[in-house]
Amino acid sequence: MKALMLIVFFVYSVVSRVIDEKCDGVIVHNIHHNKEIIKENIDSAYQLAIDYDKNMLFFSYSSYDSQSTFRSAYINLKTNELKIVEDINGGFANAVDSQTKTVYLGGNDGIYKFDYVTNKAIHIDGTTDNIWQMFVKKDLYYTIYPDENVYVFKNGQTQRVPELLKTKAMLVALDNNDNIYFSNSSGLFVYKKAKDYVSFLGDYNLNSITSDINGNLFFSTPSGIYSIDDKSKTIKNLVSIDNIYGVVVEKDGNIIYSSRDSIVRLKPSKKTCFANEKHSVDVI
Repeated sequence: MKALMLIVFFVYSVVSRVIDEKCDGVIVHNIHHNKEIIKENIDSAYQLAIDYDKNMLFFSYSSYDSQSTFRSAYINLKTNELKIVEDINGGFANAVDSQTKTVYLGGNDGIYKFDYVTNKAIHIDGTTDNIWQMFVKKDLYYTIYPDENVYVFKNGQTQRVPELLKTKAMLVALDNNDNIYFSNSSGLFVYKKAKDYVSFLGDYNLNSITSDINGNLFFSTPSGIYSIDDKSKTIKNLVSIDNIYGVVVEKDGNIIYSSRDSIVRLKPSKKTCFANEKHSVDVI
């Protein structure tokens, strides 16, 4: 009976989608996706991060006013309403702690906490570095510029991450097994906690790294979006798109990425495509 139900479900799934042999457009996981513009005229949106609790997308963008080169902002993903974050110097990095419901913003003089009520950023005492990127996995990890060192903010104090004292890093992220992924000008690497060693994963030119709501890792390069599957020990090229500046994943699994002047959501259609699926697999 269970086998029959599985067959019926499979047939229904195939019938519910139209198989397209041409496979033109954006294909992710063999499904054709449409590009939905969330916001236009946003110059070089970097460091995307989602507050899943409030469904808000935080990012930084290039500013040409006299006050700062970069500014922090956020978009309501239901209404597409845009707001600028006040009282932060050179807002560039963004991260959200889903457990404590804390939004962290990084500026050129340290780390801030964002207050939705006042729409302002409050500087955290003891942080003074120029923050480049941040990532939350139990604690707040961050990189600084131009030193390219990795720190962790824990119990109100900052310290260098011991495992990465001898290396440079611009971007950092942790998977569900506490393995530390980091990138620099040489490519992408991973520190494997269980074996206490660093592996080179490839000469990827990362411009962002993020996790979905389940802790699965994704990263972007200027020409594509990738997933890191620690269970299968593979890196997969999900889709190739030109001029990508950053990536993030919504609760429902939809991918949002930023281009030179827009923030775009990839929405799955009912078209199934197999012929031109593009992906590369690397053993980790």
